Amino acid sequence: MKKRNTMYYANTPEYRTWRAEGLRWIAGLLQDAADSIERSQSAHYLADERAPEYKPVEEFLYDARFRVQNGY
Repeated sequence: MKKRNTMYYANTPEYRTWRAEGLRWIAGLLQDAADSIERSQSAHYLADERAPEYKPVEEFLYDARFRVQNGY
């Protein structure tokens, strides 16, 4: 039986480099998005004021209060 000499595209060095660069590009987008969120969050509060930390129960009560006030 003759063995075929096949080369898979996914195993080539060019493809591995391309895939690594793609992952770096995606990570860069995620980093930029995280920075944008941090900037927008810090714009709402003064430098010495901390953002409120909502707990799940507080979020539920806030949602219930909103629904009662708006007639939902």
